Order: sequence, then structure tokens, then C-alpha cells
Amino acid sequence: MRSFIIPGLLALVASSALADVVYNVIGYPDTEKGAFGVVINNKLTPLTTTEATFPLWSANVVGANPSSGYRYAKLDDAGGIVDKEKFLRRIATVKARNTPNEFYQRENTFATFPALPQVYPSVRPKTSKAFDDTQIATIHLTADPATVADMLANPLDTERKAIKAGFRFINADTVYSAAEVKLKVSGHGSRKFKKLSLRIKFDDDKGETFFDRPVIKLRSQSSEPTFIREKLYIDSLNAIGARTTQAAWVRVYVNNKPFGFHLLVEDIETPFVRGTFHDGSAEPKKLGSLYQMGSHVVGEEGTMIYNGSLTANYNPEVYSNKNLGDNPKDEPIAQFAAFMKDLAEYDPTLAGGLKFWNTRLDVNQFLKSMVLEYLAGAWDGSWWKGNNFFMYFNPTQARWQFIPTDFDSTFSDGSLADVAVPYKQFAASRLRRKGKDHPLVSKLILKNKEINKEFETILKSTVQNVFNNAVLDPRIAAYEKFIEAEAAWDFSLNRSKNPGKDPKYTISTFHESLTGPVTGITYGVKPWINYRAADVPKQIK
Repeated sequence: MRSFIIPGLLALVASSALADVVYNVIGYPDTEKGAFGVVINNKLTPLTTTEATFPLWSANVVGANPSSGYRYAKLDDAGGIVDKEKFLRRIATVKARNTPNEFYQRENTFATFPALPQVYPSVRPKTSKAFDDTQIATIHLTADPATVADMLANPLDTERKAIKAGFRFINADTVYSAAEVKLKVSGHGSRKFKKLSLRIKFDDDKGETFFDRPVIKLRSQSSEPTFIREKLYIDSLNAIGARTTQAAWVRVYVNNKPFGFHLLVEDIETPFVRGTFHDGSAEPKKLGSLYQMGSHVVGEEGTMIYNGSLTANYNPEVYSNKNLGDNPKDEPIAQFAAFMKDLAEYDPTLAGGLKFWNTRLDVNQFLKSMVLEYLAGAWDGSWWKGNNFFMYFNPTQARWQFIPTDFDSTFSDGSLADVAVPYKQFAASRLRRKGKDHPLVSKLILKNKEINKEFETILKSTVQNVFNNAVLDPRIAAYEKFIEAEAAWDFSLNRSKNPGKDPKYTISTFHESLTGPVTGITYGVKPWINYRAADVPKQIK
């Protein structure tokens, strides 16, 4: 079961009942019978909620003037005010019959950010309610308390089955509910922290999705004090026309208790592939093969080094088939192995490298992804770690497409001794690591003159037009202002009962990591951008 409730529809009902304004606020009372109200001209009107809308509280206030200022208040069991907003709210337009769904004590529901230049044509999917980054939505999860507690107490148990949970998503104009989803701890390295990432799977077999996404992830950003690095990386990929996942910040509550400030992202499944690489079209009816590469097995990385044609020759935890495509059921790696064989046999000194590979690989998408991995110092990405990327065989184009994902260790949040070097040294380092050459990088970007020239063109254009302080700093500053209160709220949460590491970030760390070093992170976000932007022109004559 799922439900959509649009407050504008409530307003139409209210209008027919001679109500003047519908007020809507998202909030969690202090007690089971507590509630919320709205104060207009010093008069309190209680708000109500239902099982289908909680934690959204609403009321039709007869006689309210849309131009009047108002404040929301938290009420005790008897309806008395225990807390009230200090700032005065006003409805954006005097003709409005309802407020948006506003969050208690959050002064601004919407934000605008300085636009980034579109360096190359945009290829991002159509706008979705799920990833409206101009506002901070609320995700409300409910599940058996004992089951949730046990799941959170054992985050390293990767074999644990998902638990059943209720799901509700509320933003300014939508309430979306799913009666039952599958909830589990997500991630690899993030499992070692007190603040955890979550994975939510909807019942796709019954047609249940979250705005066409069957799986979403709530990324904890546990090791990232600014919460901005990963979002800024996605913004930059969008600006240079590289296809990737989208994201938006959300507040998360579990069983009415604060869980954390997370980044909502879409998981890379076949609906993502169809929406991102086929413009949401029903054609082709059969999608191509999809593979996920990772380096979560000690000593192994998704380097794409050819190791024979058989699936048994590849560790399924490093090379994981996510969609069979045209592969035989008993050999799900067959098609990808053929690509790796072409890569192994390719002589990068031959002329016509760009034409040769463009028939096999979307070279432009791959190079743009690698440009940003290098610029942002993506230590845990494909180039250096053989991690966090997918390869999709597009049957419409009859060639492979590279898909980057999970951008946590970026913008100086990583092992800088490895990534703070000229790009040719960065690529050549692969050849010195025994058994860990990344031929897609070393053969194409480093050794083939024609593809190298194209890489340098994209690298230079990206630095000149978007990856520099003049362009990115204003957006960073707007993000900093937008999420500052959310970061402070997240840092205040008591996670002492959870196992794992606690970096003990504070709101001071939040600000400081944007402009300079903090414990465990050598550069601030802005100095890192300055370093890379100044260094790249020196590398490209």
C-alpha cells in the first residue's frame, strides 16, 4: 500500500468549508499525548494528526488572514505551550489557502543556491520529488523496537536479513507512505561507525516504488563533518554532463526518535539505468547486463584485469552481476569478461584509439567520471581503489557505460599521500602496484595519446569552468548556511548505545572542515579545490 497526500488538496476541502488557511507543520511531541499548535495574533489553535499523516500536524483555521504572521508551538498533554518558535513565519503569497509542510523550528523551508555552469550538455534524469535538494524532507520509519535495536547493535552482520518497517516521506507538498518496506544497515566502511547508513527496499513485485525507485539508501556520512562533500561531487558531475545518481538531504526518525541527518540517494538498479541511460523509455524492453565492482575483499580490487572467460575466475564480491542481460544464466560474467579481454589485448600505442574504444565504451562518460575522481581526490573510487563503480552494457548503443557511485572519500577526505599528485603520476602508480594495474586508466588515459588528449581537454575545461573556488565557493557557502542547524542537531544526538567509532564532530568541526584541516582530514574543502585548480594548469602545457 502507498499513499500520496497533497496539502493543496486539503486546502480545497478547507475552502469549501469556509476555512481561510490550512497550517501544516512536521514535528515530534515530547510525550505520547503531546501535540502541536499554531499561534496567530497571540491566539493558539491546536493542530491534529492521523495515523496516515503523522508526524504532520494540520488544522483549518477559520478567519485567519494569509498575510498574518504565525508561529508553531509544541504542546503538552493538556494542550499548554511548552515551546514556541522565536521567529515569525509568513505565507509566501497572500492568496495562498495553505502553508507548505513546514518543519518545526526550521525557519526556512526552501533554499536557493548559486547555479553551477553547465560545462557540457546536461544528461541528468528528469526532476523527481525524491531528490528536490532545495528543501530538507523528513523520513519517518516504524518497526518492532526490539528488532530495530538488535539490528543496530550488530551492524557488521552483513548476512542479516532485512527487517520489516513502515515508511513515510514528507516534504513541503507531499506525504508518501508505504505500509511495509525492507530495512537494513547499508554500506561497508560506514558500518564501523556509531551513526549508520540504511538501505530501504520497496515491494517492487507489487508495484510499490519510491517515485519509481525500488531501492534507496540513507547515507550516514559518518566520517564527513561537513555533510557537503558528497553532494558537491554529484553537483559537479551534473555540471560536466556525467550520468550519475542524484541526492538530497533528509532528516530521519525511527520509531519517533531522531536517527540522523542523512543524504538520500538512489541505489543503482535497473529503474535507475532505464531512467538515466534510456531517458525512462520502455525501449529496449530488455536491459543490458549490469555489474558492480568493489574492493571489499582484502587484497582484491575491481581492476578489470582479464582473468579468463569463466565466471568462476572472478570473485563475485568484487565483480557482482546485478542484471543478467544477454549472459547465460550459468555464466553471468561472460559478456563483461569479453570486454576485459579486449582491454587486455589492446595495444595503446596504435593510432585510432578513440574510435576503437568508442565502439566498445562510452569514452566521454568514462573520461568525465575519471576527471572528477582525480580533481576531487576520490581515494575510494575506481581509479585508485577499484571500488564504487558499475559497468552497464547499453543494448541501444551496443557499448559499455561507466557509472560512478558513493562519493564519501572526496574533497580531501581520504588518503592524500596517494591522490595529491599530478594525474600522470596518479595513473602510473597503478603500474607499480603488483597485480593491481587498472588497464582502463593506464592504457586509455595514460598511454594512448588520442584519448589522453581528450582527457586533458575535459580536465582543463572542468577546472576553468566549474572546479575552482570562484564557482564552487558560493554554492558551498549557501549549503553551509542551509544545513548548519541540521548538522548541529545531528551532532547532538546520543548514539552511545551503538557500537562503532564516534569522530565526535561538533558544529565547529562542521565549519572548520570547509576552510582548513581538522583531525583526520588534512585539507578543508575550499583549500583542496584551490590546490587542484591551481595545480592542473601546471600539468597541462
